[in-house]
Formats: sequence, C-alpha cells, structure tokens
Amino acid sequence: MPSLQVLRFAAAFFVVLFHVGSGLQIQYQLTTNPFGLGAAGVDIFFVLSGFIISYTTNPARGFLDFARRRVARVVPLYWLLTLAVIIIALAKPDLLNSTVLTQQAIIRSFLFVPYEKSNGAIQPLLFLGWTLCYEMFFYLIYGLCALVSGRGASWLASGVLLFLVGLNSLWPDGPAEWRFYTSPILVEFVLGMGLQEIFSGSDYFRNGSQLLALMSIICAPVAYFTASLVLPGIVPPAIFSALVVIGCLFWKVQKTRLILALVLLGDASYSLYLVHPYTIQLVMKLLSKDASLGLVFLLLCAAIIWTVAISLALYQLVERPAQRFLLKPRPKALLPAVEVSSGSD
Repeated sequence: MPSLQVLRFAAAFFVVLFHVGSGLQIQYQLTTNPFGLGAAGVDIFFVLSGFIISYTTNPARGFLDFARRRVARVVPLYWLLTLAVIIIALAKPDLLNSTVLTQQAIIRSFLFVPYEKSNGAIQPLLFLGWTLCYEMFFYLIYGLCALVSGRGASWLASGVLLFLVGLNSLWPDGPAEWRFYTSPILVEFVLGMGLQEIFSGSDYFRNGSQLLALMSIICAPVAYFTASLVLPGIVPPAIFSALVVIGCLFWKVQKTRLILALVLLGDASYSLYLVHPYTIQLVMKLLSKDASLGLVFLLLCAAIIWTVAISLALYQLVERPAQRFLLKPRPKALLPAVEVSSGSD
C-alpha cells in the first residue's frame, strides 16, 4: 500500500519536527513547542502498526515465523543504535542529557523493557525506544493471540489490550512497569486492528475515494483541536491518527516519481525515527543563543536534510541486509536417496 508507506514517512517527519521544536523551546526559552502537533506522529505509528500487523500476519505460518519477522524488522537497528548510545555515554557523557549507564539499564534496554529514569521518564537508554517497547509488547500479545485463535487474533488481542487499559483506570498510580504496560495509549493498536477489520470487510473502503481521503485528512487536525478542548489524554491524538490513517486507506495513489521517492523515504522511516534526536540535538548544542533566526532556520533545515540522508544510508546498509540475513529461507534437509524397484525381481 504506497499510501501507507508515504504516511510512515510523514509520521516520522512529524516526530522530527516535534523534536526540532522542543530543542528550540529549551534553547530559546519558548513558552510552547511550535511543532507540538508533531508528537501525534507516534500515535499514527501505533494505529498503523495495529492495522499492518493484523492485515499482513498469516497465523498458519505459526508463532515462530511471526516472531522471526518482527525481530528482523525491529531488533538489528535498535540494538546497533543502543550500542552507539552506550559508547557515547562512556566516551562523551556530556553529549547526552539524562542517560546514566548501569548494568540493569543496559540489559533492560536490549530486552525492550523500559525503566524509570531520574527525570521520571519510563524509557530504555535509546530514549525513543519507549515506543518500540510498546511495539514489542503488542507483537507478543498479537502473536500469542494468533497462536490461540488464528484468524480471530485481532479480536482477542483487542480484548486483552482493552482489559489492560481498564486495569489502569482501577490503579493508575502503580509502579513504573504497571503504568507503562497498562497505559491508555494501547488503545491506538486496537483502533488500528479495528480499521483493518472494517477495511478487509468493505469493498467500498478498498476501492478507495479521493474525496473521502481528502475530507478525512482535512478533518483530522480540526477534530484534534476540537477534542483537545473537552477530552483528556490520549483521546485527541487517537482520533487524529485514526482519521489520518482512514484518509490514507481511501487514498489511491498514482505511482509517480514523487510518490516512489516518498515510498522509499517511508521504507527508511524507522531509521529516520530512531536516529533523528541525536543528529538534531548535535546541531542544537552547536547553536549560539545569540544566533539570528535566519541562521538557526538554515542550520536546522540542513540538519533535517542530513538526517534524512543518514536514515536512507542506514536503511540500505543496515536494515535491508539484516532483514535479508535473518529472513533467508532455511535450507531443506536432504533426504536419503531411495532406490526404486523396477518390479522385475
């Protein structure tokens, strides 16, 4: 689905803008993040993940095949960048803000189990890895539900996630791990799985509509800001993300050169998402507080372009080779030759 690949890049780019804005907010004591809505890129990723996992998983292949595909997709780059953070923390700790190395932090980070840092954030060492901790948790639940109920995995997984969110409402102030794994943000995976069920069961949805796609995407920010006035927490970004994903599911794209370029950037969106905080932060640390607005704008534009180029390189040099290696077909066991009798004995 090219439209969803384009959306993956857009979601990653939203998060890039959000961290550019938060860097400016800290550096120049701004009262608000000028790109605050960019944080919804994470919510789009979660809704997309719920849709894509339930749409593409074939329960007949078994739990181990599902797990192998998820590990090949997520683990290699995350482990590589986590190792890079550890090396930086040992060699130049002043380049990192709140990273403190401990044996427990290292082990938990490699196992996708977040921990509570000194600033109160529940994250692994690679701080944006908190979203991957949710992803791996969702994969585990979905894979086990597929093992138990086959094609009904989406319904069973949705029930499990909603049950966990319900537990959070009963005990919202539990320990860090409890608060993390019962967070209302899990509802966004449920929204994605629900959209998949509707999409797969509706010819009208699958046939697409450019008008409905445009209307859904235009309504998304309007719904977000309207909901923000009256509804708390996860509800506004969840509504926004669901409408954006619906719009892209209705959108039937023509494979022009521009679209193909955006699809390639969508392929590299995982790399862009994980690496950008460190490339952007490096530029922020080099900026003087007395720098003119024009110079700051030019340097940040250059940093974003540089970050996109790095993400494309990581996709080509790390992600694709790692996935090919981990997903290459296993050689079939050779059977002993059997002599066939001619029947003349």
